[in-house]
Amino acid sequence: MLLQELLGIDEEIYLIEESYTSQRTPERTLQYLNRFRNFPDSGNTRVIRVREAGHTLGLLFFNPADGDVPVDFWSVFTGAFAPAALKARFEALADSLLALNPPEKNVELSYETWLSAVNEYYSLMLVNRNLCVSCSVRPESYSSVFSENRINRVTEILELLRKKGYYPEGRLLEVCCGNGMSTLALYRSGLDPLAIEINKCTVCQGLEQQVLNPQKVMVMDATAVSRYFDPGSFDAVMGFMLGLIYEFNKELWIRIIREAVSVAADGAVLLFTVSSKPEIEILANALSKAGVEGEIVDNKDVEGAYDQWLFVGRKQKSALSIQ
Repeated sequence: MLLQELLGIDEEIYLIEESYTSQRTPERTLQYLNRFRNFPDSGNTRVIRVREAGHTLGLLFFNPADGDVPVDFWSVFTGAFAPAALKARFEALADSLLALNPPEKNVELSYETWLSAVNEYYSLMLVNRNLCVSCSVRPESYSSVFSENRINRVTEILELLRKKGYYPEGRLLEVCCGNGMSTLALYRSGLDPLAIEINKCTVCQGLEQQVLNPQKVMVMDATAVSRYFDPGSFDAVMGFMLGLIYEFNKELWIRIIREAVSVAADGAVLLFTVSSKPEIEILANALSKAGVEGEIVDNKDVEGAYDQWLFVGRKQKSALSIQ
């Protein structure tokens, strides 16, 4: 595991919060750290501090094996992914604890490296069925789940974007990634997106098949990305085969579009594909209203199944971020 490698430890590791999205409002972390200050032997605990430029990204506390827990392990606390006010509370608590109990080791890491390690932890917990109380889903073979024709279809779209001057570069976000079929095409094209998907079973499937990168995938609701990422966080936001989009459910998809635009930087590429013209017209209208200038592209092929219509454009500087 990357966390163990970076921190130079062999023991098991457990993060206090149950998911990355919980890390955004780490109430359990703050409560535990407050209680820890009152433990009688809190000044004699082994501690590792993870920091960047003097700021504490995380604290690890050693828990020796006993009658209830048969193995040694480290508890991991972090406030690095929380909003500024909660992050400040975490750092203040960390400072007060470290004043009583100096760390045995300081580990310097960048925020991006720490994020990748934490993401990998949650991905491995998911694929190892540690986040599901009673999972009845059995692993399937790669060939029964993934279609090379579908992957090639996305690769062809990327080549089309290159010709049109919309090729995605820089910080990339893929929304509604599913099991990673389209993500795999992005990887093969040399792109390295952060992929999000609300359905943890499909994410688990992609991880089982070693398609999704465990360090760059999150179980997350695409209608709420602005809760977790700041405005301007991404240079391109993509979503492949969104839908099915109808008049009765279009507000859900419009919200996803608005959220995508809200975390895109000025000039960022926005790309979305669907299977029908009415669907892409709904998305194109929402993108235009959100300040994205672009075009609908007829991408139909003889199979008539995937990515038949797409919208691609750029966020204009006058576009307003969604708060």
